[in-house]
Formats: sequence, structure tokens, C-alpha cells
Amino acid sequence: MDDLSGEGLSMGLPRRSGDLLQRDEIELPGRRDFLGRALGVTAGLVGVGLTTGTFATPAAAKPSGVQATQSSWRFCQKCFAMYYWGYPTDGVCPAGGAHSAQGYNFVLPYSVPATSTAQPDWRFCQKCFAMYYWGYPTDGVCPAGGAHSAQGYNFVLPHDVPATATAQDRWRFCEKCFAMFYWGYPTDGVCPAFGAHSAQGYNFVLPHW
Repeated sequence: MDDLSGEGLSMGLPRRSGDLLQRDEIELPGRRDFLGRALGVTAGLVGVGLTTGTFATPAAAKPSGVQATQSSWRFCQKCFAMYYWGYPTDGVCPAGGAHSAQGYNFVLPYSVPATSTAQPDWRFCQKCFAMYYWGYPTDGVCPAGGAHSAQGYNFVLPHDVPATATAQDRWRFCEKCFAMFYWGYPTDGVCPAFGAHSAQGYNFVLPHW
């Protein structure tokens, strides 16, 4: 992945020094209930395997020409990673306990062609629920122990394109744990590989509602 440097864009917390961009307007999450989240796991979402206790991706027909996307991807305000918020529990956070959602509801494309500005091989980790990069011989470091474990869709994520009102930039690959994390604050969250995340490679620009 190519190295990239730059200043971060705020998501409601202090920005990196020198950033002249305006602060993002954030969507603060309301109180969730189990039923609302269960109904959110539909044909476009990752399903729960009732027999094995593992997660499974249901087959889903979609209209021709419509891009496949999955919603309920969220920013964890504790570790800064992107994680999946579509289950009754919130995975495992390297900052302790479960992840804690804050901000936008990201809607991410999967199973579409890769391009010079869209990278494939981003996967859901069924152990910690984080989005991580699956393109190396190893699978990084998972806060649930060992390496990440890929399950479900192959996400193809846009990078190095202009940010918009519905697409947020400053999402980065952590070269230590392989997770996607938000690089827009003075600190870089909590990495399960030790210390803070370490940004490397592309500047991902992720669509949200």
C-alpha cells in the first residue's frame, strides 16, 4: 500500500493541528434496542448462523445495476476502528470491553470490481467485528486474541477521491493490526498490537448516511 501523509478531519473531537478543513457534522447515535438491530440484519447484511454459532452471509438477489452495499458500519469512539454494529453485541475492543458506536452510519460497497481508486480485500473479522485488510499472508492482530478471522463479504473501499457531504475521508490502514481506523484526531486510538494505531497507505473515503 502506498504511503500517504496529511492532516486529519474532525468527527466532533479536536482536529490534528494545522487542519484548515471544517469540522464534520456528526450523527449522534440514539439508544438502540435489540429488535431494531435484529431487523437491520437483512439480505444486505451479514447474517447469524443459528446452528454453528458463527456468522454467515445470506444469499441475496439484488436488482441489476444496483451496487451491493452493507450499512451499520460505525466508528468506535474508544479504539477509533471501523466496526460492524449489526448484531446484539458489539464485538471486542482493544480499549477494553465492547466497541462503542459514535457518529455516522457507514454504507460500504462489496463484491464490486476493484479500480485504481477502490481497493478490495477488506473483510469483517468475526472475532472482534472490526473491518480489516485481508490482502497479506498474515491477518494482523485481533483484540479477541491471535489474528483476525475473515468472514462474509469482500469489501471494495474507495480511496484518494474527494470527500463529500456523504463520504468521509481520513480512514486509514493500521500497519500494526491491519484494521481500518479513523486518522482525524490528535491521537490515533488504541491498537491491539500495542500503543496507538499507525497509519499507512491510502486515504480511504467512505460513504455514509
